[in-house]
Amino acid sequence: MTKAILLAILIATTGAEGKALARVGPEPRECVMNVGPVQMMFSAFQQQKTLEPFCRHVPDLGPTLIILDARQGELRSMTLEIRILRDVGQQDWRENLDANTDFFIAPNKYISKTGTLNFEHYFKVDGNYIALVKATTDDGAREYVGQYYFSVGETTERYILFAMILLVLCFVSLGIWRRDKGEPTRPSHAFEGETAP
Repeated sequence: MTKAILLAILIATTGAEGKALARVGPEPRECVMNVGPVQMMFSAFQQQKTLEPFCRHVPDLGPTLIILDARQGELRSMTLEIRILRDVGQQDWRENLDANTDFFIAPNKYISKTGTLNFEHYFKVDGNYIALVKATTDDGAREYVGQYYFSVGETTERYILFAMILLVLCFVSLGIWRRDKGEPTRPSHAFEGETAP
């Protein structure tokens, strides 16, 4: 837990525009979620295994530090409600909301002056998840909802991808084997009807 706090402090003190992730230039598009008309960056760290940030896929189960980075100032003054939902193919995030909630942070003002919000969650089950952010102004006049889809552990999609790669490699290997096993070519000096001595 101490490592998580130290990492969060490091990220908070280095700024909100992806500098904490040691990236040069803008953040990868796949790491950005839309919360209404504004954007927020999603990143996950498994500090007990690696300090590499993850976006769309978190490779292992276990304790995971999730960092949400508000890229525009409007979100920093809004009340946020955060949920990690199990993605079970629901058509709308409101569908069986409580039953699908794996982690919940009650509405409050969480974002620091640098625009970051972080929390730790222990993932126990492989699968697909949705990070849900609901932002509301103090007067309730505006409410923004953002959903970020990601996977954790060995998901079905990753098994399918691995199987497809393996299948392609098998076809390539078969093609090379068949080419190498082909009939030897006749010498170029041989003439039609000529018999070997």
